This record gives sequence, structure tokens and C-alpha cells, in this order.
Amino acid sequence: MAQKKAVAKKKAAPSKAVVSATPKKTVQKPVEKSAPNPKPVKKVPKGVAKPIKKKGVRRATLASGVRAKKVGRKMGRSRIPTDAPLAVVFQSDMDAQEAFAFLGIHTIRELEVFGPDELVMRLTSPAKQTVGRIRKILAMNNRCLQEDENFALEFQERLALTQSMKMS
Repeated sequence: MAQKKAVAKKKAAPSKAVVSATPKKTVQKPVEKSAPNPKPVKKVPKGVAKPIKKKGVRRATLASGVRAKKVGRKMGRSRIPTDAPLAVVFQSDMDAQEAFAFLGIHTIRELEVFGPDELVMRLTSPAKQTVGRIRKILAMNNRCLQEDENFALEFQERLALTQSMKMS
């Protein structure tokens, strides 16, 4: 059996050597040692696809400022600068210009600090106070505004009580 294997090996690998008349000398080259590879190559198991790196694509990280998207509509980019004078922006609205002059507001930045209810309150409170002073002066002089007689009578009574307390 051992002979058959040896014969089978000889038949399987025929010799392809070329015989020449003059024998050649073989010179061995010195073996150079290569530098060790600084990064070891990781072996990827078969069937697993390698991740594809795209050039020019920035990866999202916390440091890059990725924020959660807010739900809802956005106003978009402002069409007027923050320090724009209100007289230029509201040049056709004289009532608005008067209100801004009354409040002492001159720029968009100063206006955006207030809410709509606060603006109404700041604009109407002086008017309410003025009307209150008018009603009191009329009541002291036995006069009243239309449909305001009840206030005038009540104010006269309170005024009489305070004056009587001061005298006693």
C-alpha cells in the first residue's frame, strides 16, 4: 500500500525542470526585516459586511451640536434687523408711533421684550387712571359722566366720611 501512494504522488507532480548544459549558481538575496505594522488588521468574519465610510460626511455627535427637532411651525429668518428703529418699520402707522413714543421704546429689540398683554396694560393704565381722576373731580363738584351717577353719589359719601373723621 505504501508503494502505491508513493507512485501516485510521483505521477501527480511531474517534474518541469529544464536541464541545461551549464550549471547556474544561485545567489541568495539578504532578507530584509520589514517594520512591524503599527495598526493590527482586524479580521472580519465571513458574511459580515464592512461599514462604508463616506468622504465629506460629518458624523453626528453630541459635540457637533445635534439638537432634537422642535415640533411645530417656525417663523423663519427675520426680515428686519434687531436694532432697526421702530419709526422706520412702522412709518405708515401713526398710532403705533405715538404708542412707542409714549412708552419710550425706539428699537425692535426693546419692543420684543414686552408681551402683548403687558403692552396693553402699559398703554391703558394711564388712561384708566386719568378717567378715574376725572370722575372724582366731577363728583366733588356735584357732576357726573353719563350713566355714572352711582359712582358720584358713592364717592360723595366716602368723601363726607373722610372729612368728618379729619375734623373730629
